[in-house]
Amino acid sequence: MAAFMTGVRVWSRCRRFGLVGYRQYSSGNSYPNIPLSTSLPGVPKPVFATVDGQEKFETKVTTLENGLRVASQNKFGQFCTVGILINSGSRHEAKYPSGISHFLEKLAFSSTAQFGSKDEILLTLEKHGGICDCQSSRDTTMYAVSADVKGLDTVVSLLAEVVLHPRLSEEEIEMTRMAVKFELEDLNMRPDPEPLLTEMIHAAAYRENTVGLPRFCPAENIEQIDQKVLHSYLR
Repeated sequence: MAAFMTGVRVWSRCRRFGLVGYRQYSSGNSYPNIPLSTSLPGVPKPVFATVDGQEKFETKVTTLENGLRVASQNKFGQFCTVGILINSGSRHEAKYPSGISHFLEKLAFSSTAQFGSKDEILLTLEKHGGICDCQSSRDTTMYAVSADVKGLDTVVSLLAEVVLHPRLSEEEIEMTRMAVKFELEDLNMRPDPEPLLTEMIHAAAYRENTVGLPRFCPAENIEQIDQKVLHSYLR
C-alpha cells in the first residue's frame, strides 16, 4: 500500500512538472527541478506599483513668507519623515569652546518648555509609531522624526518645540557630559581609525579654523560647556 501511494505521488509530480522536472535523490525524497528562468507553478505573478510620470517624486522647495525653506516630496505609504536642517555645525564655534554642536546633538529631544522630560517626548512619538534622531556635522545640524502620516501635525509641532524651546537643565547637561566622555573613550578604543583620522586631516588642512575645528568635543572642553554657554550659542 505504501509503495502504491509513493507511486501516485511520483506520477502526480511528473504530470505537473514533466519528466525532466522530477529528480529522485538517494534519501528517497523527490523534488521538482525547475530552472530559475521559469516561474514557480502555483505562485501568482507579482503586481508592481506604477506611477503616472516621474514628476511626482521630484523634490519641491518652497520658501515661506518668513524665509523658511521647505523641501517636500510625495511619498505613498503609511509613514512619513519630517526633519529640520540648521546651517550650524562645529565650523561655527570659532568664538565658543569647541564641542557645543556635539553637546546639542546629545541633548536633542530632551525636556522643553512644553514637554517635561525626554520620556514624555518619546511617549508622544510612540503613540504614532515614531522614532527620532539628531545628527550634527561640521556644516549642519539635523533633527528628524519618522512617524505615521496621521501624526504629521503632532510631529511638526514637536520638532518645532525641540529646536526652539529646549530647557537644557543642569541634570541633562551632566548626563550629556557622561555620554560625551563615553563616546570619546569609544572612539579611541575603536578598531576603525577613520573618524579620528578625518579629524586630524581637517585640523592639519585648515589649521583649526572653520572646518578645521573639531567635530567631537575635546576632552578638556567637556567641563567648560554649561547651560550659559549653550544658551549663548543658540541665541
